[in-house]
Amino acid sequence: MANKHIIGVFDDENKLLAAIKNLKQYKANIKDVYGPTTNHDLIKALTRESLLPFLAVLVAIGTIIGAFGFLYYTSVIDYPLRYSGKPLFSFPPMVVILFLLTILVTGGVSVLAFLGRVQLFPGKQPVMIDPRASDDRFYLVMDQNFNPEEIKQWINEAGALEIVEKEIDTSTLWGF
Repeated sequence: MANKHIIGVFDDENKLLAAIKNLKQYKANIKDVYGPTTNHDLIKALTRESLLPFLAVLVAIGTIIGAFGFLYYTSVIDYPLRYSGKPLFSFPPMVVILFLLTILVTGGVSVLAFLGRVQLFPGKQPVMIDPRASDDRFYLVMDQNFNPEEIKQWINEAGALEIVEKEIDTSTLWGF
């Protein structure tokens, strides 16, 4: 579904950051920002805090419990071996296995959760607003939820080099 969007082109990320802060005061609907570099201030201004660390902690706890249960079951209940006078259940050797398995499973689930959240999968075509977005320009894509002339005025006051109206397929945009 293609909707008409207003795109502000900036040459400086500080001007873009100031524009985003001003537009958020007006409750304007910012769809996405494209640019050649990553700026952590822009990411903080546009996104909410991620739930990925909480997911990682839950997966790590679940992995430790599950792996410990499996190791206990296999070494004590299912196939108990007593050799060299060692006890059936010896915890110190399990620590290394639990630690490494927790890292492996938590890392894998975190990567898959992130790729699923950003809808990044093999064969997905990239969305390019303009070829200059990967060279030296920053693009602020906005939805027309206000009067378009008012939005253009706000972007122009923020120091945009140019303002473009373009129809974009909204299913490909992130939408913050």
